[in-house]
Amino acid sequence: MGDKEFSVPGLAVLTRYCGMSNTSNLQLPYLAVGQAQKHVTVNQSLRRLDAIVQLSVVSATTAAQPSSPVDGDVHIVPAGKSGANWAAYANWSLAYYRDGAWEQISPREGWIAYVRDVDQVAIYTGTGWADISTLLHLSATDKLLGRALIDDADARAQCATLGTWRILAASAVAVSVAGTTGKTALATINVPASAMGANGRLRVTCHFSMPASTNSKTCSFELGGSVFMSRAEAGATVAALRDQREVANRNSASSQACWRASTIGGLGQGTNTLTTGAVDTSISQDLVFYGQLANSAETITLENYLVELYHHA
Repeated sequence: MGDKEFSVPGLAVLTRYCGMSNTSNLQLPYLAVGQAQKHVTVNQSLRRLDAIVQLSVVSATTAAQPSSPVDGDVHIVPAGKSGANWAAYANWSLAYYRDGAWEQISPREGWIAYVRDVDQVAIYTGTGWADISTLLHLSATDKLLGRALIDDADARAQCATLGTWRILAASAVAVSVAGTTGKTALATINVPASAMGANGRLRVTCHFSMPASTNSKTCSFELGGSVFMSRAEAGATVAALRDQREVANRNSASSQACWRASTIGGLGQGTNTLTTGAVDTSISQDLVFYGQLANSAETITLENYLVELYHHA
């Protein structure tokens, strides 16, 4: 059978009165009624579909027009672009290379592209391309957890990103002080700026060991230079000490309350008031464990510690 002419009802009227020669969204050229060499128009549409359906771009950051592109390559053209063709292209448009020539394609809001050189998915917002994880919403108020979460190396880092209860530091490597009666730092843990929030808290658990003598042996920890635990085992034959207490911000990043510093930590009651502090946790502060001997011939050992942090605004 030979070639026959087919017409699309209403198409001639549509193109005549609406001035439409291309489809609204993908800008695919229409076939005109009675058009010769229809394959040219059809192939043009197929090439454009090949570029933008299942859109996969080489890069969104390459600014210089490639000198040796591969047929079929698509680039997101960034600001600052250059080259014989690209210099005239609109920022964030698509540059499509086929049949030895570049073609500019204007994206529409909502188009999605896989960016191969960074293995990311981008979405066109109408003014530029953005990481899709920052834009997708589960509801009007909830966003998907994006790259900040899934790029974290482990669960502890994810907790830090989310601001939940987490282990800030832990060690089972024993550290000792001997040969001096000076107050000696045994371990230092940095509490990052604003990590606690106005109502957050640190929970500190530590184990010390020492000779069971009547000489004074002081175990302590400080936050930002303020003492929140100081146990002086003067005149007692104590060989081990375990302490756990919480330093809690009190509706301010610069106001703390803690169980009585000179009393063994844990749960309990007493007539003495709480230990308070005015450490500015909106800036980075150090939590430091100390040991101090009355007899330099003896030893205090920080056997292990666990520092947990809870952020609450």
